[in-house]
Amino acid sequence: MSETVKTPLAPGLFRSPFSRAYWLCALKEFKSIRMLAVAAILIAVRVALKPLNITLSPTLSINFGYFVNALGAMIFGPVVAIVSAAVSDTLGCLLFPNGAYFFPFIFTEIAGSLIFALFLYRAPLSGTRVTLARFAVSFLVNIVIQTPIMLLYYSMILGKEYAIFDLPRICKNLVLFPIESLLLLLFLNVIRPVTYRMKLTYDPPQKLKITKRLVLFVAVLFLVGAAATAGYYIYDYQSYNTAKDFSAQERAEFNRDLAYRIGAQADEVVLVNTIHRSFFGDTKEVTYSVYRLELAVSFVDPWWSLKNSEAKENEYLTLVEENCILILNDD
Repeated sequence: MSETVKTPLAPGLFRSPFSRAYWLCALKEFKSIRMLAVAAILIAVRVALKPLNITLSPTLSINFGYFVNALGAMIFGPVVAIVSAAVSDTLGCLLFPNGAYFFPFIFTEIAGSLIFALFLYRAPLSGTRVTLARFAVSFLVNIVIQTPIMLLYYSMILGKEYAIFDLPRICKNLVLFPIESLLLLLFLNVIRPVTYRMKLTYDPPQKLKITKRLVLFVAVLFLVGAAATAGYYIYDYQSYNTAKDFSAQERAEFNRDLAYRIGAQADEVVLVNTIHRSFFGDTKEVTYSVYRLELAVSFVDPWWSLKNSEAKENEYLTLVEENCILILNDD
């Protein structure tokens, strides 16, 4: 039985970043004055490009920064890329502020640069590898990693709630991914001969071709991202507690209607706990608590707007029942 013979790599290249020699090379770049000078130049270019973008629609735009990010990561590797990302993010916020500065955003810049470096530094480049790098940044960094950071930003800086499933931002990254992948391939085709002649990269600059197989691969990645997004959307839709969004008046009206539905007694107050919608059905599951009020009560009293956490601490209310009910979505 014949064995598959791997094509030998050019000197200085690695098949993957999971080797000790790879990381030793990356550390040496941090000690190279030449590489630090290149990093400084690319940081300046990256910061200068931050306010520039190509507008495709009111909600879609392509920023040029990721070209420089990928180029730098390909040249000087993950160690220098991490530092460069931190410096460029800080300088960009100082020179081109866009809202309040929030330190955790630096981690998205670092993650993006690190991913590009792991895919492109001292690697035998191919259209598939470059496309995977762009997909990992678009999906893992811009969607997965950035979401908890946005939650913190909205909570700590803006004092608002942030929807975990930010559909416009997710769709923007998925829609732009194929376009940005194509542009990155074209950019690397132009720049790699230059970096190779300057002995900044080690991979002989063969043209990265856009083949039918690559187009199919991009389409599959797009569908994977879309499927993951749809799956999470369904999960979020069904698990999100819509009762959290009620105003005091809306909560009171819903609770009075709920009391009528379950036939509560005149001395009982019914307070909603959670409301979960069914994505594939026409019902919503409502959990509620019934409290007995020691005072005279009517359907116009303020007790109906209480939250359960408030009711449990109220000395005039006694919890007598917790239950659930299914309600048609149109009701």
